[in-house]
Amino acid sequence: MINIRLSSKVKLSVFLSRFFGYAKKQMLAFSLAFIGYGLYAFSQPAFAMLMEAFVRALEGEYVDSLYLVPLMCVAIALLRGFGSYLGSYYMSKVGANIVHGVRCDMYENIVRLPMKFFDDNKSGRLVSLFTYNSNLMITSTTQSLKTIGREGLTVIALLGYLFYQSASLTLTFLLLGPPIALAVVWISKKVKQLGHGIQASTGELNHVAAETFSGIRQVKSSANEGNEKDRFFQISDLTKRLGLKLAKFSAIYTPFMQVMVIIVMALIMYIVLLYRGSMDTAQLVAYVTAVGLLPKPIRSLSEVHPKLLEAAVAAEEVFTHIDLEQEQDQGEIDNVNLLGKLSFNQVSFAYKNDQLALEGVDFQLDAGKTLAIVGRSGGGKSTLVNLITRFYLPTQGEVRIDDVSINQYKLAFLRGSISMVSQQVVLFNDSIKANIAYGADDVTESEIVAAAKAANADEFINGFPQAYDTIVGENGAMLSGGQRQRIAIARAILSDARLLILDEATSALDNESEVKVQLALESLMKDRTTIVIAHRLSTIENADHILLLDDGKIVEQGSHEQLMQVNGLYSRMVLRDFIDA
Repeated sequence: MINIRLSSKVKLSVFLSRFFGYAKKQMLAFSLAFIGYGLYAFSQPAFAMLMEAFVRALEGEYVDSLYLVPLMCVAIALLRGFGSYLGSYYMSKVGANIVHGVRCDMYENIVRLPMKFFDDNKSGRLVSLFTYNSNLMITSTTQSLKTIGREGLTVIALLGYLFYQSASLTLTFLLLGPPIALAVVWISKKVKQLGHGIQASTGELNHVAAETFSGIRQVKSSANEGNEKDRFFQISDLTKRLGLKLAKFSAIYTPFMQVMVIIVMALIMYIVLLYRGSMDTAQLVAYVTAVGLLPKPIRSLSEVHPKLLEAAVAAEEVFTHIDLEQEQDQGEIDNVNLLGKLSFNQVSFAYKNDQLALEGVDFQLDAGKTLAIVGRSGGGKSTLVNLITRFYLPTQGEVRIDDVSINQYKLAFLRGSISMVSQQVVLFNDSIKANIAYGADDVTESEIVAAAKAANADEFINGFPQAYDTIVGENGAMLSGGQRQRIAIARAILSDARLLILDEATSALDNESEVKVQLALESLMKDRTTIVIAHRLSTIENADHILLLDDGKIVEQGSHEQLMQVNGLYSRMVLRDFIDA
């Protein structure tokens, strides 16, 4: 399994550097957001100044312009509201655009990763990257930037006003800040540790749910709902307990900070009373008002660091997947007319360590011929197919098409030249027409219909009220097994690939469906190089060449007649009228 290991120490600076790499594309919205935060911040000391003006008006000053005080109040409220709107909207816009960019970059890279990555990683965990991780990363970061922008500028504006009123008082106030900083460091460590645990358990939770829903037919047919429920509940309970621990530290954090701020305010008020001879009543009211406005933004700022750490933990895995090396594609041959000759030259392959799944496989199949691969389960049949499609690269030896190493072909061209029809047909929740045309560019509706007719699918398709526009449901749930197979065959016919791989294509069908699918397959196989993996004798006895694989080695090969004359393993399997899939 490819393990994405999170470093023991999240590098916040590295995360912020990556984040601002996306944010710089949103500089206009970013700038407008901070202009809004600046307007909001200015309204706070303006409110303190309003209190000074109000007290002076009560003391008999501004007799000729009393109306200005309420007008100032309205103006400050409008300024504050407009600044808050401007900042919140444009920061949300920045966040939405960044999460879109991150998701697209991650998706683009993940779909181009080697097949080994998908074999080794759970789909539920990958889905979690696009939902939980990316959302948490952007939401926490933009909220933190909003706090830094709005509350940070507010603190600066208020401190500037306080220094203007009394520098000595304000310096005393600032000396009481270190205890707050120590609290931030202590709780931040706890938040980081719990953040890792919550992400891991959430990914596992998504995987279990996705696995259950995708295999719901098997779950229900096995009456295994209870066990699946227990498995889900167990992981959900772990996620809940980790979340509660995180909530506990968050809950401790806020009241602790509030108590600290109130203690600081009490000391400030005491000092103000000692210094009251140096200020008149209006100035004292304004000063205390400004001090009273400081706790909220300071408390908000103290919560930024844990939030950014939480975002960094989520982002580390996201950016790790964005940075994973894509599938190698160094081939240069593209858009040539392939004949379809296939050869394996002493090919060996190991999935892990030195345990060989294929060893010394050597054969040649002429263009337009049919090769049947038989053998026990785990003998190497599927591995051989994975090497033809370059899902994996040989450990030793070489796979060639038309006497050219498949590594020399461009990957998209190579795979576009190979069609596969398997027992597990993959259909998308779209129309029949779209599923037949999947992977084919610029095809007409008449070509789609012609492919469906060749696959013996046109009749049942037109039996639906919406015909070719019928939505097949998730993974073709609205269709029978035989219908899904014929849609897959129509797709293969439309692609017009020179090489065809049939992987147990009829093994799960009833007799009636198998006859129809077999007729469609005969149409598909005509003039194409075909590799058939099957266990039914009727499917393989007409093949031009047969390989019998056992423990990753070719133990027998030849035509059906030749292998029967050898009187070896193949003939014994045929006499039992059974070839293990």
